[in-house]
Amino acid sequence: MLATRLEKWHKLRKVKRFLLILFLLLFYVVSFSEGSALYKWKDGKGGVHVTDVPPPSGSYETIGKKERNEKSNTPPESSRELEKGAASRTTTRKTPAPAYIPLRRAGNHFLVKMGINSRTAGLFLLDTGATLTVIAPQIAQEGGILLSGDLPIIPLKTASGLIFPPLARVEKFTLGDLTLPGGDVVVHDIHFGKGVSGLVGMDLLSDYQITLDTQRVVLVLKPVHRAGPTYGGHSRRWWQGKFAFYRHTLQSLENLRQVPERALNPYHVDREKIEESIEYFQDRLIRLKSLAEDDLVPLGWRK
Repeated sequence: MLATRLEKWHKLRKVKRFLLILFLLLFYVVSFSEGSALYKWKDGKGGVHVTDVPPPSGSYETIGKKERNEKSNTPPESSRELEKGAASRTTTRKTPAPAYIPLRRAGNHFLVKMGINSRTAGLFLLDTGATLTVIAPQIAQEGGILLSGDLPIIPLKTASGLIFPPLARVEKFTLGDLTLPGGDVVVHDIHFGKGVSGLVGMDLLSDYQITLDTQRVVLVLKPVHRAGPTYGGHSRRWWQGKFAFYRHTLQSLENLRQVPERALNPYHVDREKIEESIEYFQDRLIRLKSLAEDDLVPLGWRK
């Protein structure tokens, strides 16, 4: 009788072990049925194996490969939402084509027609070696710029000596069909020639790659973001040019503090105007630094 009980107990253990193995196998299959596959195959001796990788050779049967997307042609709601969200964050941006600006020959130089604040326009000398844009007082007034004593001054060395012209703000420039954002301009009449209203410097075109096509007599302006990285929509040359201009102008103005009063009299500039201009450029430099921080401009571009 004891032997019979032991025999039944051993049979029960075998059944429990078989059920446990079957349960684990079913759990294993179900856990991989959503996104993974299991492979059932026989070895050379006829043994059956179920693995998550196919056998190195021979035939096999794939089980548990059905995915949710195979059960229905419609993706799950979460997938549709993700695709919709990605589409809302991604916009197709058309890259502006290069601009072709007509020029006019003037001896060995080229003139370009430029509009000021959509109110007036004139012929300007194109100077790829100049760092600043200069406009004559007459066209500045026609463009709606108020030439008052409140404008800051900037020390400039010219062929005729040192000058202290005012620095004004233009809200918008136009070159042909191209509209350029506003910027600082030096207001001074340097007598460029009859009918010439000023000089276009590289500060105005620093966001473009410049090509002077002398055969077709056109200026080709290629947006910089077509050729390299930009921060805040501006090129490395723009950022470096702005920082260099404000720092150099500040240094020149601060150096005037050491100049005797009698040495400044011939230039018709007083100490009060110098200090006002220093405060103006200090403020502009602080704002430029803040803008560079917000736009994550590399430190090397801020020199």
